[in-house]
Amino acid sequence: YVLWLNPFARTILFWLFITVELCLFARFIIWPLTKLFKLQKGINYDEASKIIGKHFPEVNDKLLNVLQLQRDSDQSELLLASIEQKSLELKPIPFRMAVNLKDNLSYLKYAAIPFFILILTFLTGHFKMFTESYDRVINHKMAFEPPAPFQFFVLNEELQAIENKDFTLKVKIVGSIIPENAQIHYEGETYFLRPISPGTFEYVFPKMDTNISFFLSANQVESQLYDLELINVPTLVNFEMELNYPTHTQMKNEVLKSTGNATVPEGTQVTWQIKTRSTDNVMMYANDSIPLDLVEDGYFNISITLMSKFDYTIATSNTTLENYEKLSYQIIVIKDAYPELTVRMERDTIDSQTLYFYGQASDDYGLSKIQMIYYPVDNQNDKERQSIIASTTSDFEEFLSSFPNTLRLKEGVTYEMYFEAFDNDVLHQYKSVRSQVFSYKKLTQDEEEQKHLQEQGRTIKKLDASFEQMKVQEKQLDELSKTHKEKEELSFSDKQKLDNFIKRQKQQEQMMQNFNQKLQDNLKNFRQEEVNDSFKEDLKKRLKDNEEQLRRDEKLLKELENLQDKIQKEELVQKLDHLANQNKNKQKSLQQLLELTKRYYIAKKSEKLQRELEQLAQRQDQLSKEEGRANTKEKQNSLNSNFKEFRKELGELLKDNQELRKPLHIREDDGLEKNIQNDQQDAWEQLDKKEESQLRNDQNGVEQRQKEAQQKQQEAARKMKEMSAKMSQSMISGGEEQMQENATMLRQ
Repeated sequence: YVLWLNPFARTILFWLFITVELCLFARFIIWPLTKLFKLQKGINYDEASKIIGKHFPEVNDKLLNVLQLQRDSDQSELLLASIEQKSLELKPIPFRMAVNLKDNLSYLKYAAIPFFILILTFLTGHFKMFTESYDRVINHKMAFEPPAPFQFFVLNEELQAIENKDFTLKVKIVGSIIPENAQIHYEGETYFLRPISPGTFEYVFPKMDTNISFFLSANQVESQLYDLELINVPTLVNFEMELNYPTHTQMKNEVLKSTGNATVPEGTQVTWQIKTRSTDNVMMYANDSIPLDLVEDGYFNISITLMSKFDYTIATSNTTLENYEKLSYQIIVIKDAYPELTVRMERDTIDSQTLYFYGQASDDYGLSKIQMIYYPVDNQNDKERQSIIASTTSDFEEFLSSFPNTLRLKEGVTYEMYFEAFDNDVLHQYKSVRSQVFSYKKLTQDEEEQKHLQEQGRTIKKLDASFEQMKVQEKQLDELSKTHKEKEELSFSDKQKLDNFIKRQKQQEQMMQNFNQKLQDNLKNFRQEEVNDSFKEDLKKRLKDNEEQLRRDEKLLKELENLQDKIQKEELVQKLDHLANQNKNKQKSLQQLLELTKRYYIAKKSEKLQRELEQLAQRQDQLSKEEGRANTKEKQNSLNSNFKEFRKELGELLKDNQELRKPLHIREDDGLEKNIQNDQQDAWEQLDKKEESQLRNDQNGVEQRQKEAQQKQQEAARKMKEMSAKMSQSMISGGEEQMQENATMLRQ
């Protein structure tokens, strides 16, 4: 403690202590253990018996004598008796009698001396005399300074400097005397520390690039030697991003250097290639912390497929510095857009049961297919798909489609349909967009015939109205013909009137052709029930002839239009007279044709109403046979509404029939119609009362009302059948006479 030996002397002392301890350990521990485990030869029985006889007076040399007698070669009976006698004299002796603890009490006075010294140094605060000297011996290689008036204390927690950065050393001097100046010594140079406050100094090592050993001094007192360790910083040397775009974008892959910012399409695989120095690991911080893979010394990489905006930070670390260098970047991800689809529908002007669609589809990177989906309205799960464009790589497509085309649809069922375009985005399982939903009803044969009858009726009414216009045009033609006959030379006003007349006549001819075409189209679509409908065929032929006549009239008008400035007065008057005669004949022909068309229209509508009444009678009869909850007032109310609609159509038919010059034989029984309507209303009332009885749990009332309702239903069905039979008989009885009248009109 007082010598403050140098490291060499303390090293000798240290190894001397180790040597002595090893010798003591060998002599008093190892040596007895070798004998205990019989690694060396121990004492024999004679020596042991002497030791026992010495410790126990009652044994004395008896045990030794027994051993000696036993080794005697002359084993006589007297000798054996002697051995037995001496053995009996040896009694078991407790081992604790071998040690007398009281004899050891005299040695306690020697143990009190070191114990007293320890207590005294502890109480006086000089216990460090043992601990400090012990530490100096244990750390024999370290230099220790002898006590001085002051001590140097380095305040820095760690003497580690970061590469290429200044390091500030902070020193505090503590003691009875505080020096005014202090120096630092390193690399053969001496520098003064900068005083901050009394006893506190600092020194700045500029931009460290290597390890430094230094010591401090003041007033010829030197500190121990300190080592300032240089910490190499983890540094990014090179930075690249490889962008692998999704295949469906058809974009060429590229590499971005020295930047981590980019704008990429959704699904792009980004691979970061990073070269570093003095770096053990590189971390990427985004939503999660992701370590980059070490490819080889100083080279790291990682690959990520981006689906959304990606904000991230790259941080480098080594064993000493964690996340030392942080670089923040952002990658903007452009979402793959949904395809766009527009569809326009047009209905066929001739065949209203055909729909035509014109569509345009586009996508940012490309389409894959376009299809049409159709399904019954009442069963949307039963969807059928028809491919419009099976496969494409274009980003814009136009298409034309018709519906139902060759598709087999159920009659009377309303369908809905829409178009669906798919893009080529494999990442999202080919996104799609739908058009608006279109509605289509596949008409039954009766509904289709009803529609054609309505169109025929509208055409006939428009044609009726056009006769007034024809009369006005005929009057103007007479005036023009009279003017041209009376005047020697036509004025500009007369020529203008002729020109205006020709234009109006052309418009009228075009209108007549349209009417004629509509009449032909509607006639084609009427139900074909008879094997040979001669009236229909003759009417079609008459319409065809009328079409040819209209074309000839149109040709005459063109001649007048082209030659009105060139022809002579006599030729012009002749042409106008010829046109007047044609118009009169055409008007008469059209009136006859219109009358024939009306007759055919009324006959077909009468047949249709007769079939509808027969079907309604069957439904009424079937409902009357339903029992219990199957026979409801709602079903009966539906039949009541159907019969009211029938009466309304029948009234319109009778009105149209009376407008004919020679009405057809269509019988009307207003009393029977009212009876049917009354029976249906009574049936509905009884069913309503039945439901009231069910709510009251009146079973007798339910059965009675059910029976009365069925009777009224049966009566209504019977009268419907009777009325249908009368209508059918009326058509049969008047059929031959009507055919004769039709034939006469067709010949005219």
